[in-house]
Amino acid sequence: MSNEPRPTSGLFCGPAPIPLQGVRIHGRSQGAAVSLTVTQRFTNVESTPIEAVYVFPLDEGAAVHGFAARVDGRIIEGQVLERDEAFERYDDAMLDGDGAFLLDQERPNIFTASIGNIAPGATVDVELRYVTLAAPEGAGHRICIPTTVAPRYVAAPDQPAVGQPDGERINPPRRFEVPYGLSLRLDIEAAIGSVESPSHPVKTTLTDRGAVVELINDTVALDGDVIVVVTPRDAVEASAVVARDAGDDSAVMLTFTPALDTTSAPAEVVFVVDCSGSMQGDSIHQAKRALELCVRALSPGDTFNIVRFGSSHTALWSQSRTYDESSLQQAVSYIRATEASLGGTEILTPLKALLDRAADPERPRQILLLTDGQVSNEAAVLELARTQRANGRVFSFGIGHGASEHLVRGLARASRGAAEMILPGERIESKVLRMFGRVRSPMLDDLHVDWGGLDVEQSPRETPPVFAGDRVLVFGRIKACGQASSKTVALVAGGRRWELNLDLERAESSDLVPTLWARHAIRDLEERLDATGSNQRRPEAGSRRKAALVELAKRYSLMSSATSFVAVEQRADGAKTVGQAALRHVPVSVVRGGAAGFAGGPVPQLAAAAPRYRNIPVPRKPAPAAPKRSRGLRAVFGKRAKRAEAAASGGFADALAEAPAAAPLAQASAPRAFDLEGADGFLAEEASADALDVVFELLMTQRADGSFGWSSAFEAFVGDADAVDAARTLASRFEPRVVVTAYVVAWLQRFHSARAAEWRAASAKASSWLAAQADTDEAQQAIGVQRA
Repeated sequence: MSNEPRPTSGLFCGPAPIPLQGVRIHGRSQGAAVSLTVTQRFTNVESTPIEAVYVFPLDEGAAVHGFAARVDGRIIEGQVLERDEAFERYDDAMLDGDGAFLLDQERPNIFTASIGNIAPGATVDVELRYVTLAAPEGAGHRICIPTTVAPRYVAAPDQPAVGQPDGERINPPRRFEVPYGLSLRLDIEAAIGSVESPSHPVKTTLTDRGAVVELINDTVALDGDVIVVVTPRDAVEASAVVARDAGDDSAVMLTFTPALDTTSAPAEVVFVVDCSGSMQGDSIHQAKRALELCVRALSPGDTFNIVRFGSSHTALWSQSRTYDESSLQQAVSYIRATEASLGGTEILTPLKALLDRAADPERPRQILLLTDGQVSNEAAVLELARTQRANGRVFSFGIGHGASEHLVRGLARASRGAAEMILPGERIESKVLRMFGRVRSPMLDDLHVDWGGLDVEQSPRETPPVFAGDRVLVFGRIKACGQASSKTVALVAGGRRWELNLDLERAESSDLVPTLWARHAIRDLEERLDATGSNQRRPEAGSRRKAALVELAKRYSLMSSATSFVAVEQRADGAKTVGQAALRHVPVSVVRGGAAGFAGGPVPQLAAAAPRYRNIPVPRKPAPAAPKRSRGLRAVFGKRAKRAEAAASGGFADALAEAPAAAPLAQASAPRAFDLEGADGFLAEEASADALDVVFELLMTQRADGSFGWSSAFEAFVGDADAVDAARTLASRFEPRVVVTAYVVAWLQRFHSARAAEWRAASAKASSWLAAQADTDEAQQAIGVQRA
């Protein structure tokens, strides 16, 4: 792959040439920490000077710590100044005819690069450097590289009567096709178990330190996030990484993975689903499937409701109802009739209606939000979730290529919930049930880090909550730690402690951890700029926070809402441009798979749902023969000749107890994780998006009381015709629902333990139902076998 962005001179889009020629990204991943360099090449093919303005996205947690321009082999490094001061310096350079380069943050995930006074025929490479944290994804990490800014719905209060509308700064011009593309290389430093991309075909080459991931094509369209999911060979352990900061100070990154109880308590669960026009197509289909899965996973004792929103909002019932078979069937009918036909994305109003209402202290309110959310009033939405979080915790799903990660993850962060991102082509069920497992399981909320007497500035200031099976990550800046050699720190919740040892003498020289600490500290300040603990608002409180934010950003050379990068190319008198440079806004690509809101209204789908691409190793030696398929229920009942005897003798529980730990006949079809040992390289293969996952098809048939009845999904789960016949024999001897439910629970526990986070809630509900069926000793024994 070339080391330079590929030129596209001569390609035009609209009345004037597009100055952006291409984008190149080179990244390095070390566990959850990712550092990336983005290079944007601009060329002026016109006969007069131009000023290019390019609005582009980055990861919502990006800590941008470097900005430079390369002009005629010279590198001009940028510096961080207060936002207004940076623009004044940029504007003065433009007036003087010098080269001027400015980088502004419009949102934590939207940035604007302004490249001023590009001379005719000149080429400028603009480089920005940032670090970020990959989001957890099952047992691995999800690296997200955004590539285009999706249209944002601009709410009425964000449309001022005078001045440039805020929505204009975050809604650049769009084209169905743009002439520039993306090239990408990721160096992954880890003992890797698997690598896959749900968004793009990729090739992966093993190295001594890990692997190199590149796009199959030299360049691709910037029309959707590039996602790479890396699963390490070994489970992620608790860890403490210490790095040197200024003077005697150090910065530390703590990762805790506490083991938590998974029992659940009754809750009020409100499902809030985006039915705006932008959800048309695959997004609303995924949202409806997710909703039905979640509703079926509720438990007796819960109350629930469903709210649909767009330009207006409506609820299934005027207030939440108790979960039973009747309310379940009403909800399923409501979900299946739902369409994306409610206009704009007015997300603030329905959330305010929910969060302004006090929650039942006996049933804490849990809000599951499903949206492709792109709105201009993100700050107001996040502030509402933060101030009213006592009335509801938000668990948010971002659906589709254009979902705003800042809104989705920000809502979860502000309300102390959790978030998941789902692309078209990704299996939605596993993420939905993993999320619902968080909703239904206890979590640690009132927790803190015991720093063992060290003087520490922690970020985030509030220790994040942790759910069963999740990690919690905290940064600290340790002041004057030169005297200490080691310390024990602990995550504390009530009387429970999870300890880690800090080896302060062996601190790394990398600036990665200090930079991430500073970015989290800046985000704390940004999210509190307009907040106040008192009912009396005084401007000096916000001014103090802004001053602290600017000081911190300058100290660590970081972008923020209050600071910008600026660089100036001092030119000789004969090289200065003369006159006003022509303004050229760089158009961005319409988001892949749909563009509702483009050019002022809905447009047809642009492409089919994205396939899921997986990496398949090319082995050095022939692959072993495929394992023999299980015989379904025959494996449970032993030899076929003994099937009738086992059933007739009333040995349902005994037969179930003899089930060998063999692979099931119908395996779930989620993309496999491939072992990378012994592989020279990879080919990209498209996995079928329509493959049947019998586990999830079965879970879609669970009744409100937790039981499973006979269904075509159960027959597919069982396997072949002989096995189905065996199940029918048992069902004629015992209560059919007891047979089916006991079998499902036993099968899940024996053969799908790796996916327990996905089916745990359904299994617990089924087991509770079985425990109440005391008609026969055999049923009680079967439950005992399954629990064992």
